[in-house]
Amino acid sequence: MKVRAITKNKGKPVIGLNPTDTLDLAVTLMMDNRIGSLVVTDNDRLVGILSERDLLRILHDKHAMWTPLTAADAMTLSPIVCHPDNTLEEVMNMMVDNNIRHLPVVYQDKLEGMLSITDIVEELLKKAKFENKLLKNYIQNWPDSEEGDVGEQHL
Repeated sequence: MKVRAITKNKGKPVIGLNPTDTLDLAVTLMMDNRIGSLVVTDNDRLVGILSERDLLRILHDKHAMWTPLTAADAMTLSPIVCHPDNTLEEVMNMMVDNNIRHLPVVYQDKLEGMLSITDIVEELLKKAKFENKLLKNYIQNWPDSEEGDVGEQHL
């Protein structure tokens, strides 16, 4: 599948801002649209991208304005979690259905790890490469037909 097919079927417009828009507007757009990045355009030309990580970096650099706040002030309560025995497909559905990119892995009320969308993409890529290798090996070692094989007809 090509990228064109994915972007064509998304059905959502690309949300962005101008270079002179405020970071407050950026945060509002991200929160209202539940997205993690915005394109920055000037006269319909892409000039940058503003991600959650960019916002965290600027907050870190300008930390005096938010240091009195605690994790409890900003955290998501009762986050969606997965179980160690969930399948890759199940966790992908959880992430897509809830528009999230990180899933704590919990077993018997104990945190076992953290699963990110990057972890899933890496696993899918490894699986695809492995399957591709198997298929290439299978095709390369395709057995020659022998006399009397089902597909061979003698007249």
